[in-house]
Amino acid sequence: MKIKFIYLIMFFILGIVSVNFGFSDYYSRGIDFLKNSEKFQKKNNLILSGYGINTNRTIETPIRNSIHQFDIMFNSKEQLQLKDARRRLIECIEFFLQEINNCREIRKYLNEYPFNYKGLNFSIAFDDGINNSLKSHLLSMCYSKGDKLYYVICNSDNSFEVIHEETYEEALKIVESEKNN
Repeated sequence: MKIKFIYLIMFFILGIVSVNFGFSDYYSRGIDFLKNSEKFQKKNNLILSGYGINTNRTIETPIRNSIHQFDIMFNSKEQLQLKDARRRLIECIEFFLQEINNCREIRKYLNEYPFNYKGLNFSIAFDDGINNSLKSHLLSMCYSKGDKLYYVICNSDNSFEVIHEETYEEALKIVESEKNN
């Protein structure tokens, strides 16, 4: 009886250890992938300000222990109007989707392949350091969430307001149309 009990305890401990190592492997690879964006930051004049992944480790999730979502936030010292911010946001999202889908090390950890824009929450906060974003025609932030893109201004009372929203597909068509003209 003691031997069965010891084997049961060892099996339990090994199960916990293997689950934790599996989690840390795909989680750390996903985080490392996001942190290693120096070349992208320099090219786009952006500063990485936050990142994370959603692994949906809950028991209710049918597919656990995989990357379901990437969250990445950048700051920019540029001040952009909506048209330029749309182009920047679409180009950045398309770049990251291509990088995610082309990275063999990450691919095996993805919940869905090919990974699409609905799983990438991407934001750019604009701040030139002298509060020019308080001018109503300049954006304070633009971001994607799910299949929507949002464009935000900062009002004179320091409250934020979404001034425009559109689907990712609508924005992509507009940007592609502008490129072709």
